[in-house]
Amino acid sequence: VSAKGKQQQHDDDGIDEEGAVTLDPEEQENEVIKETTLNWIKKVVIGLNLCPFAEKPLRQNQLKVSVVRGDDDETVAAAVVYELIARSDETHDGTTVVVAPEFYPDDFERYMDLVQYIEDDVMEEHDLHGLVQIAPFHPKFAFAGSGDGIDNYTNRSPYPMFHVLRENEVGLAVDKLGGDASKVWQRNVDLLEGMDKKFGRDDVKKIMKGESLDGLKEMLRDLRGYSEKS
Repeated sequence: VSAKGKQQQHDDDGIDEEGAVTLDPEEQENEVIKETTLNWIKKVVIGLNLCPFAEKPLRQNQLKVSVVRGDDDETVAAAVVYELIARSDETHDGTTVVVAPEFYPDDFERYMDLVQYIEDDVMEEHDLHGLVQIAPFHPKFAFAGSGDGIDNYTNRSPYPMFHVLRENEVGLAVDKLGGDASKVWQRNVDLLEGMDKKFGRDDVKKIMKGESLDGLKEMLRDLRGYSEKS
């Protein structure tokens, strides 16, 4: 076999001449997307204590990040529904974040159309309500009637994401809050309003991307319910 033929075989196998596994360009991009997502989860979602459901599965290696590419509704929906069905199995503890970087990152309403379709039609068809749920995250996330309110940043993320949660695990976390899930949202809004007042909106955007600013840790330590995760 010629040297050229040997190199072609290495390329086909995804193994370089020294025996190291190589990734094609899309796989490399997917790894960057996963790394960015995990970094955001660690520094923002857990670091700012925004979600009581996130730290445990990450610590126990039960948090899966799945990447689906493109903006085709059927393809993205299939990836989300696959994870919903998988997590509905009582033996599959943990949570999954489905990341769809090209699925209308600049059009929140278009993204929500798919979330609504999955919740209203597909989950109903597969009897998934009561077993799993979707928490939506999007770069342009906006609560109805909020306008440019700071509360929107509680659900803003680097990419369009579909967070698949098991209802029983959400229930356990809510029980620890005295059965009132709204406490989490209100605490997050209070935190964001405090950061907005102290640092300004531009710096809040930086913080919510995982950047650390002088004075942030001190402010967080003064807030009830915060414990440093980094």
